[in-house]
Amino acid sequence: MLGLLCVPLLRASGMASQSDLRPDWAASERDAELAAIFAQTAAGLAQVDLTGRFTLVNDRFCEMVGRSRDELLALTMQEITHPDHLAENVPLFDAAVHEGTPYRIEKRYVRPDGSIVWVDNSVSVIRRPDGSAFGVLAASIDITGSKAVEAALRASELRLRLAMDAARMAVWEYDAQAGRILHSSDLNRLLGFVETRDVPYEEFRARIDPDDLQRLSGIAIASLKKGEPHFQTEIRYRLSRGEVRWLLVSAEFQLKPGGEVDRIIGVALDITDRKRDEEHQRLLLHELNHRVKNTLAVVQALAHQSFAGSRDHARQDAFEGRLIALASAHNLLTRESWEAASLIDVIRSAAAACDPDEQRLTLDGPDIRVPPKAAVAMALAIHELCTNAVKYGALSNDSGQVTIAWRVEEGRLRLVWTEAGGPPVDSPRRRGFGSRMLERALAGELVGSVNLDFAPSGLRCTIDAPASEEWFIAG
Repeated sequence: MLGLLCVPLLRASGMASQSDLRPDWAASERDAELAAIFAQTAAGLAQVDLTGRFTLVNDRFCEMVGRSRDELLALTMQEITHPDHLAENVPLFDAAVHEGTPYRIEKRYVRPDGSIVWVDNSVSVIRRPDGSAFGVLAASIDITGSKAVEAALRASELRLRLAMDAARMAVWEYDAQAGRILHSSDLNRLLGFVETRDVPYEEFRARIDPDDLQRLSGIAIASLKKGEPHFQTEIRYRLSRGEVRWLLVSAEFQLKPGGEVDRIIGVALDITDRKRDEEHQRLLLHELNHRVKNTLAVVQALAHQSFAGSRDHARQDAFEGRLIALASAHNLLTRESWEAASLIDVIRSAAAACDPDEQRLTLDGPDIRVPPKAAVAMALAIHELCTNAVKYGALSNDSGQVTIAWRVEEGRLRLVWTEAGGPPVDSPRRRGFGSRMLERALAGELVGSVNLDFAPSGLRCTIDAPASEEWFIAG
């Protein structure tokens, strides 16, 4: 149609100027309408002769290429086309001129200031009534904005791909209706397949460790039944060359309106290096724990030798009890990789010797995870309090009880040890080693305070200490 628009405007000479596009010269009202459309259309319209020289342009085309009409009428299409597009554009133009073949091309025009405009050109030949060609008409749509968006999207995709490759990560999508994993070059690279290969779902499944595959399926089904859209787990995956890699798989269900699974979209992250580091750390901690135990055994042997011949067996027993409490706390922290330990576990471990059936001690408080330094201090404190309770307090008979209650409020931990049901308590005339260790050493380790109240009804020990950012409630 764009070719037809110009036929009435361009008489046998094939030449016209914008000032000619006025209704007063038009042969008919139809010619006037077509002339108005040519002048006012939002598309850039340009006619060239059979060599490519401009013969007619509208205002929009002049605006797009940044040149006046007079400038354009002295130039050819080839002269304002970006050189990179000539190898494609010129053969298409020649085919249109000689064979009448219309074409469409996206290309850049170069403005006088060196800037460029991307255009989507629809090109066709203009013919005289006798069928002979005398010009070529191009309708140009400015697509610079969309090209900029495409370039930004490509750059973003490139950055994302580089980041995902560096992190050894890939996005995957499972089509539940078709029962297949949609092709992803990122996933193929991660799992050792050729990037362009469309890998069957069964082959993906076959390379997952059987135990991990069963666990993965169980977690996914359980999440779906609970109405939780997300699930995550770690699996072992065997590459084609036989190497086993660890993957962290995170996924989300996409459901149909009726609740049926439509697809699952997820991310696979290669965590093999992390798992190796964790295993190495576990071995180092095991070796460290072994050496510490050996050191404590040496200390215990030295204590035996030092106390040999002494009639004060109580001191030897107390010393060995403290070593045992220290070793117990050390074992607990080793199991937790020396990062943090449950306060409940610390208390139960330290009190195991004096309350093996867990019937005499009542624990009341949230499961706080405490840093190693605080865990060791707490273990020794509970051990001293238990030892005292067994000798003189609530645990020295069959009916006494101990309540250990704690709370974290306004950034502080408040733990209270309360004895009841034991023999009447008298305030000691002098502080023993255990009391001094609680009131001084423990308070110093926790940067807090320890108060011992020897009430007649039973000992009450209050520990108050700041709960730093390292302390948190176990989830």
